[in-house]
Amino acid sequence: MKQNLVYAAAIAALSLTAPTTVSAQDIGAIYTNCGLGGAIFPNGDQDVAPVIVNILVSSPTVLTQGLLLPDSCSGAGAVSARMLHTAYPQFEMDVAVGEGEYITSLMNVMGCDEAVRPALIADMRNDLTDNMSEVTYVSMDDADKARDMYVGMYETVQANYAGSCLPIQ
Repeated sequence: MKQNLVYAAAIAALSLTAPTTVSAQDIGAIYTNCGLGGAIFPNGDQDVAPVIVNILVSSPTVLTQGLLLPDSCSGAGAVSARMLHTAYPQFEMDVAVGEGEYITSLMNVMGCDEAVRPALIADMRNDLTDNMSEVTYVSMDDADKARDMYVGMYETVQANYAGSCLPIQ
């Protein structure tokens, strides 16, 4: 019963933000495997716990991740998403400076070769600069900023560094 209510809430939330071609099964998988809930409960041994975490903490973020970047819901992608979500201000500072313990940890989780790290960080800095120049950036919360940084990083790795970093999956 509780699981049905959780899935119903997920379907209602998705109907406001996603195309109608997504099924309830897809939504259930997204809320179970993606976002903070999927990162905290990665083995799928909990049916309802990741769904509850995702609905309460990061509903828009988990839907964005699951619908736009479905391969990012496990492995290095999930860990890096969780890292950015939990410590966004520190990542923002490290990316702006071009170095630091948070960005180094992120590169380690992503398994990026030492040789490509400066270029990837420079690309992330350019994305951050572009995002900060948007009028809406100041009013965004850290979860949305983290999501934007993650999506930009994910797309950059896939396009330019796929052989030099672990596959984000």
